[in-house]
Amino acid sequence: SYGIMVPTLIFIVLYFRGLAKRREAGKTLSTGRTVTYLAGMFCFVLALQSPIEPLSDHFLFIHQIEHMLLRSLGPLLIILSMPLALLLQGLPGLIRHRIIAPLIRNRFLQALYKLFSHPLIASVLFVATQIIWQIPPLHDFAVTDTGWHDFMHFSMIWTGFFFWWLICDPRQGSAQLSYGMRLILLWLITIPNTLLGAIITLDKDVLYKVYDVLEGQWHIEKLLDQQLGGII
Repeated sequence: SYGIMVPTLIFIVLYFRGLAKRREAGKTLSTGRTVTYLAGMFCFVLALQSPIEPLSDHFLFIHQIEHMLLRSLGPLLIILSMPLALLLQGLPGLIRHRIIAPLIRNRFLQALYKLFSHPLIASVLFVATQIIWQIPPLHDFAVTDTGWHDFMHFSMIWTGFFFWWLICDPRQGSAQLSYGMRLILLWLITIPNTLLGAIITLDKDVLYKVYDVLEGQWHIEKLLDQQLGGII
């Protein structure tokens, strides 16, 4: 859809425009960072513009693959590429100075960013979005309602970026967490995630009524679909 492809193309154009300006100034950037950024963007395109998107309405395990791309792999790769400076450079000067600069200086937005980037808040929200959206009645409703489905995806992407920035922050001296604390935090969030996956995988009843597995056209039982979704 245009709502996905247009923003994606804009961010890619801004990136390469910023990259060109950087090279004009005689500064270099590793090819790996560019490849990583494009791979992160591709994760979002793959999740929302490929056959994964329509199939995710029929299979829980495909829906979980989509969520993995949106909340983990996509944000992680983009943050590892550290694209913010290039994206800002890629913006027209008028937008950068008249719109972006005042937004960055806005105290309310600064306070909001500080709140959501706090290690405890970012971690809790990252885990909460996974758990809350897996509550069967809420999950089923979100899959069938376009607005709520979009909000589900947005909340996962948003909390994913805040969490993975916390884990992958490359700044020396000003990062909020030491590398040791980042490893501990990564281990801690696997606990509720593993428990949730185990509950879904081991349950003998079909928890999510919204998935029809294409009425067996793929020769897969609903309970098997649920077990695969829990494992993922």
